[in-house]
Parts: sequence; structure tokens; C-alpha cells
Amino acid sequence: MKKIALFFSFFFIYGCGNESNSALYQIPQIPDPEIPLFNSNPIILEDAVSYYSDACNNPSFQFLIPVKINDDNFVDFIAHFWCDSENPAEISYKNVPDSLVTYLSDGYGNYVISNQDIFGELYPKLGGASRKYARGDINGDGKDDFAFAMNAEDGRAAYNEETVQTNYANPAILLSTASGYEVIKLGDKDWGHSVQIKNNEALFGGHRSQAFKYMNSNMVDISETYKELSFASFLVYEDFIVNSVRKDKRQGLELVRDNKIISSVMKNEIFKVYFEAWNNTGTGNYEKIGVYEYRNEYYFHGMTTEMCRKDDLIIATINASKPIDREIIENEYYSQNETTPVVLFSFYKIKNDELLEENITINGEESNHNFNFFSCFDVNQDNKKDIVAQVFSQAWNEQSPNNKGIPEIYLNSGNSEYYNLDTSSWPVFSENDDSQGYLYDVNQDGTQDLIMFPLKANFTANVEIYLSNRNIDN
Repeated sequence: MKKIALFFSFFFIYGCGNESNSALYQIPQIPDPEIPLFNSNPIILEDAVSYYSDACNNPSFQFLIPVKINDDNFVDFIAHFWCDSENPAEISYKNVPDSLVTYLSDGYGNYVISNQDIFGELYPKLGGASRKYARGDINGDGKDDFAFAMNAEDGRAAYNEETVQTNYANPAILLSTASGYEVIKLGDKDWGHSVQIKNNEALFGGHRSQAFKYMNSNMVDISETYKELSFASFLVYEDFIVNSVRKDKRQGLELVRDNKIISSVMKNEIFKVYFEAWNNTGTGNYEKIGVYEYRNEYYFHGMTTEMCRKDDLIIATINASKPIDREIIENEYYSQNETTPVVLFSFYKIKNDELLEENITINGEESNHNFNFFSCFDVNQDNKKDIVAQVFSQAWNEQSPNNKGIPEIYLNSGNSEYYNLDTSSWPVFSENDDSQGYLYDVNQDGTQDLIMFPLKANFTANVEIYLSNRNIDN
């Protein structure tokens, strides 16, 4: 069971827009009904057990990042694995073991692990548990670089000031080189949770804000320029920072420019309850947390945990939870183990330096599907950006339907409305294991392919890639 401590990082999350695509717009073609949407046989990225077993045998499979490394027509991948605590809820001062793995394409749909060639070592590491990542070109060489919000949140205890600090790790960057990538660990250790890249700057949000600028082949600390970067989530929007905040019994989004709050959209707390987070189970350490109302229902917390920019629209996810079989009552005691996650989409625009909530509908929104990450890009080549949620398919979570590795796809109708695409005929992850998936144009032919992989390497860490033969909504 993979959960995140509610008080600090509400039930997780696709660094918004992390997997955005840039395929050229093409006129949709009338599909041949005899041609299946996806190939029947997937490309398999073989289990990298001989590489991540250097850290542990069944790590969390946190990221599978598509990136162009070599010059063929297929996308390459960088994966990050990290190890969960063997003794949840106990205090630990050890670093979280982790491992990076590079899958390099041969141009024909085959992949080999190439850590030595790309990183210059067999077992490269970020230095802890990764929470989110951001993509950009920090060093200006025309190649993708990646910044990672890092921590040691592996399930260890976190119920007072001392144990909270055991969950700290240094921010990390994968910086492109002439031959591959180098790992850069920088700044002060922190409970890193959010990250963005702005041009040649890497911005990190945790229990404190940290920022670094690439200058003269070095990452220079410019944290004074960005004094308030939200722990939960923040978005770089031109000269603005959009921060997710909770303070003074209110929570929502604040619009910041030059370190000053110029606008906000906030929601008031209704009342408080006592709550035991999952990594404090059995310790008797209950915290008082706020209850908020969304769409006429009560939820625990309910903070904005991820945002992306879609043209002039800001799309955000509100991650919350609710009890499975009882009501939320003021001053009552609850455990996270008796809750189910809820993810709600919300929409905002910035007009005349004011942040405003927009009335946009998602028909068929699956709010009981839990996920960390989502992307905003045009998945069906109609020149309108859509939403793809990287849903967790988990046996313990009684979500209905269980996606079994297929992402949730909300297509943009163009009239302030999205609709849930029917994916019931799509191939599913072959292993009967907790899984997740997303869309990406792996072979660069202009249509979106389906990538699926497990949440943990319990039975396998195989990756399954189903290449598409046409647009997904034809």
C-alpha cells in the first residue's frame, strides 16, 4: 500500500504538464475500421532489476520520463526507483536508497539499459525519494534538463519537529552533457514537494523556498528572488507565481509577483477533526486538521496539489479524502487508513492582475480516481489542449472502474467543457499489479501511444508500450 502523509503532502501527484507533447497539427483522417487503435503486441522495456536491486528488490517506480537522447525516431526513457521504508511509522535517519535507469532506443522499437554510457556509472542516484519533476533547458544547450523535488518520505515517522526533519533530502537536477546526463545535488536538505523550471532557473518548494540559476557553468543560489514557493504546489506563469496555500483557516491559490501577494481565490475551513496519518498508524499521534466543503460535500483538507497552464487557462487538481463508510463530524477522530482519496479539477484565469475561478465542466469526471500527475496537451490533433490524468490503478482502492494502467482522458470540446473519453476497449497492463499509465508519441509519428508500468516492482518492473495506428478518438 503506497500512501503519503496527509498533513504534509496530500495523497500525492504528473508534475503538471511534465509529459507534454509537441507533435505538429495534422488534418484528422477517416480511420479504417479494420485497423485497430493500438498494436496488439506491446513494446516491452525489460525489468531493470539488476540495476535497482542495488537499492532494494521492490522499490517504488516513481517516474518513467520520456526524453530524446539519441538521434533515432523513438523516444528514450529515464526511470527513477526509490525504496519504501521496511519499518513504516518508525524513526529513521538513513537516506532513502534510490536508482536511476536509462532505456535507450535502437530505432526499431527495442530498448537497452545504458546507464554507463549516459551517466558514466552503472548505478546513478538522485539521493532520495523523488516527489515531482519539471522539464526545461537549464543550461541552454537545446536538450531537456530535469529538476526534482526530493525528500526522504518513505513511510518513516513524521509527527514532531525532529522526525519531520528526518524526511529531508537535497534537491536534485539532471543536467544534460555532451554525452548524456550528470546528477547535481544542491542546496539544503528539505522535505521537497514541488518544483518548476523557468528558463535557466530551477525553483524548489518545501518547508523553505530554494532557487538556483545556471550561470557560468554553475548553479548559483538565488533563493532571495523567490521567497515564497508553495510546499504543496506552485506554477510559474510569466512574471507571476501561482501558489497553493493553507493559512488562517483558509486555503486556495494566491497570485504572487515580486514576492507580493496581489490576488487570491480562497476557501474557508468549516471545522476541524483529529486525524492520524498513515505513517503514524498505531502511534496515537493525532493532528487537528481542517475540513473544507467542495461541491456541497465535506472533505479532509483538500489542497491544490498540481497545476498546469493551458494557453491562458490554469488547470489545477484539488486532492482531498473522505471516510469510506461514515460521515465527517467536527472533533471526531479519524485515521487515514479508513479514507479514500478524491481528486477534483478546478480552473482559473489571470485577468488584469487578478486570479479568477472559471466555470468549466468535465462531463463524466472520475473524482474517486487517485493520481499524482496530469498533463495538458492536444492528444487528438484537433488543435485544442486536453487533460490526461495518470490514474493509479490500485487493488486496495475501490475505485470504479479500475483503469488497470489506462490514464483518464478528458477531451476538450472547445466550449468550456470537457468529456471523458471511452477507453474501455483499450489494452490494459498485463500484470495483475498496481499500475499507472500515460500518453506520449513514442515513435514520433504524430499519434499518441499508450505507456503503462507498475507503481512498485512487486512482481515485475516491465514497461508496456502500445503503439497507436491513428488518432485516439477516431
